[in-house]
Amino acid sequence: MTDFRFGRFELDSRTRELRKDGVRLRLQDQPFSVLALMVEHPGELLTRDELRDRLWPDGTFVDFEHGLNAAVKRLRSVLGDNADRPRFVETLHRRGYRFIARVERVNGIDGAHALANATGGDIKQRLAVLPFIHLGEASAPDSFAGGLTEELITQLGRLCADRLGVIARSSCTRVQCANRTVREIGDALRARYLVEGTVRTDADRVRITAQLIDTRSETQLWAESYERPMTDSLMVQSDIATQIVRSVALELLPDRAPTSVAGTRHIDAYQNYLKGRYHWNRPGDEGLRECLTFYSLALKLDPGFATAHAAMARATVGAAEYYLLEPRAALDAAEASASRALAIDPTESEAHVALAEVRRTRDWDWGGAEEAYRRALMFNPSNEGARRLYGVFLGARRQPDAAAAMVERARELDPLCLVTNTSAAWVSYVGGHYDDVVDRCRHTIDMDAKFLAPHRLLAAARLQMGDVDGSVQYLDSVSAAEGDPTSLAWLAHALGVKGDRGRATDILCQLDELAHERYVSFYHRALAHTGIGDVDAAFAMLARACDERDPWLMHLPSEPRFAPIRTDARYTAVIGRLGLSQEVIAHA
Repeated sequence: MTDFRFGRFELDSRTRELRKDGVRLRLQDQPFSVLALMVEHPGELLTRDELRDRLWPDGTFVDFEHGLNAAVKRLRSVLGDNADRPRFVETLHRRGYRFIARVERVNGIDGAHALANATGGDIKQRLAVLPFIHLGEASAPDSFAGGLTEELITQLGRLCADRLGVIARSSCTRVQCANRTVREIGDALRARYLVEGTVRTDADRVRITAQLIDTRSETQLWAESYERPMTDSLMVQSDIATQIVRSVALELLPDRAPTSVAGTRHIDAYQNYLKGRYHWNRPGDEGLRECLTFYSLALKLDPGFATAHAAMARATVGAAEYYLLEPRAALDAAEASASRALAIDPTESEAHVALAEVRRTRDWDWGGAEEAYRRALMFNPSNEGARRLYGVFLGARRQPDAAAAMVERARELDPLCLVTNTSAAWVSYVGGHYDDVVDRCRHTIDMDAKFLAPHRLLAAARLQMGDVDGSVQYLDSVSAAEGDPTSLAWLAHALGVKGDRGRATDILCQLDELAHERYVSFYHRALAHTGIGDVDAAFAMLARACDERDPWLMHLPSEPRFAPIRTDARYTAVIGRLGLSQEVIAHA
């Protein structure tokens, strides 16, 4: 049996099923056969004659043209593809068709993965660590179970660097809460293996059970129980996590041994770190302030806690990117935290991610940023945040194929993360694949309709597709409900494009008033001025955005809504100030 994966789709040639995000799609026999033949030969021209000889029996030539056209049309409909701007099936006029998406070939007999095209990169088996369930006294905290889960993910992420992808905790938590079977969890996360377990506390002792499960066969590969006195809970967590990781490695990677991970011996510091992690995993900027508070408490208790310094650096960068703090000051603080983490532990992947963000946002050091992203992934290839941010970076650098591959791998590691899915949609947006943007945004909104980012991006894609009224209406509803400055600026831009300059100007005045209460991005205000045609004001705002190191400046060359000002000499000057290459300017 041979399976194929491309984008968010999976094709099973044995059962003749096509799935999207684990959900089976309805596809008739002939379109399925066309798709199956195409993914077996990605990047190759399949002539109409070849398709006829392979898929249509002798004697049906009269109906062949109509049948093939109908099959391809139905196939594109199911894939959400567009003949004019194809992402999957490309038409070569009067010759045939070519499948242009990146395809993974999965040999179902032994589970070995191999890329079916020349885009590069190895595809690994994936493992998910489900949050351990606390079964102790109702009054007992379940932070021990949470800490054990974190420790397992950390050790496995480092141990299995080049051989196994470890799914992020946020997706594992979301899918576990859905009350699914083992096979359903594996399908939803695209994970071949699961580690799950329980923690039972009783007075001064703790009993932990863990098991490794193959999601395809729904069989248990390994199971063990551990019992320890709770004299030092952090040492117990680390010791048992190491034993579980060693047992998993013996089953899946027999040539590997677990490595020790630097942490803290201060129980209260670790408790505060875990609380910070909880808030960090909330959608968007919802928990950032609480996250920063708990990380700060952890570091006051243990200034030598490298992991907490790295986490503080990431969260502080996040506060800059969501404009909770003034960007420049926040980026300075993030660099200091990341540097302290690396002075203690040079292998802290999260610290390298934070440094990459500082290099690209504050320093406009594009080469230094890329090097830091690569170092982060060298120390932990399962760091989904590093892959997501690196992918967005590559998209801004006009490397669409590499960007798409990187964010798709981030999705594989954290398939239910709202931010990761929105980032994948953004990469499609700057690549001009607006149908795909709409599809991905709707998918993310289906998971959590309160998360703002995909709503904004969907409206921006509709604007680029020519649906100006629809974009305005959509942003109107979002902005009215949330009062978010970025959404208001995007609405002002869309209103300007529509020709409603008066209302757009009123919103800009509203943003000026909001700026007395909180930080309001000059970059997004520049976008609004571009929409209403006030070019001088747009460049004045971009100059302020540069002065204050607005995190969105990286997207200036790739953002299609800035197209009207790109012929102005001042635009070239701004791009030059950012230190962007002539190649990026040429593609803008």
